[in-house]
Amino acid sequence: MIRLIIGLALMPSAALTMLAAAHALASIIAASSAFPFLSGLLLALACWLFGRYCTVSDSGPAGWTGALTHRLYVFGHELTHAMAAWSVGGKVLGFKVGEAGGHVDLSQTSAFIALAPYCVPIYTVGVIIGYRLLLWLKPPSGNHGIFLILVGLTLAFHGLKTFEVLWDNRQPDLAQAGGVVFSLAWIALANGFVVLLLLKALFPDAVPLGADLRAVGQRTAGFWRWLWHFLRPLTTGFASQLNHP
Repeated sequence: MIRLIIGLALMPSAALTMLAAAHALASIIAASSAFPFLSGLLLALACWLFGRYCTVSDSGPAGWTGALTHRLYVFGHELTHAMAAWSVGGKVLGFKVGEAGGHVDLSQTSAFIALAPYCVPIYTVGVIIGYRLLLWLKPPSGNHGIFLILVGLTLAFHGLKTFEVLWDNRQPDLAQAGGVVFSLAWIALANGFVVLLLLKALFPDAVPLGADLRAVGQRTAGFWRWLWHFLRPLTTGFASQLNHP
C-alpha cells in the first residue's frame, strides 16, 4: 500500500518529466548538429514499426532480424539486472538468454535491481563508453557523426523495446519492485530524466536543462495546489456531515 501511494504521488512528476524530455527532443530538430542523432532515432523507429506491423513471417531476413534484435534486447535486459546487482554488492548465480526470453539468478533483489533494465539504456551507455575510449586512444578521431547515429539508434531501441515488453506482456519485475503503479512511475521518471541529461550533454546550447527541471518542479507543485483546492471543499463538506447531529 505504501508503494502504491508513492507511485501515485510520483505520477504527476513522471508525466511532466516525460513531457519535458519530449519538448527537449523537439527543440533539437532545428539544430543541424542533431541530424545524425535524429537519423538514428528515425531509423530505429522505422525498423521497429516495420518489424512489429509489417512482418508476416518469422522466416526470411525480416524475421531473422526481428529475432536478433529481440535477443539483443533480452541480453541487455538481463545484463542490466546483473550489473545493478553487482553495483550494490550482489552476486550473479546464473545467466540465461534464449529465444523465449531470459533469466538471471541473483543473490539479492530490490526495486532498483528489478527496474534497472527499464530505466537504463544499456547499449547507449556502451556506445558512450566506447566512444570515450576511442577518443582517449585516438584523440583526433572524426567519428562524431557515427557516434551520434549510434546514440540515437540505441536510445530509440531502448525506449521502443521497453514500451513493447511493458505493453505486450505482464512483467514480473514490476510486481517484484512494488507494484505496477509504483514501477511505471519510476520508469517514466527515470527515462525522462535520462533523455534530458543525454540531450543536454549532446546539444548543450539547444536544451535548457535547468529551466526544464524548474518547470517540472513548478508544474508539479501547481498540480498539487490545484488538486488541494479541488478536494478541500469536498473534505470540508464531508467533515461537516460527520459532525452534524
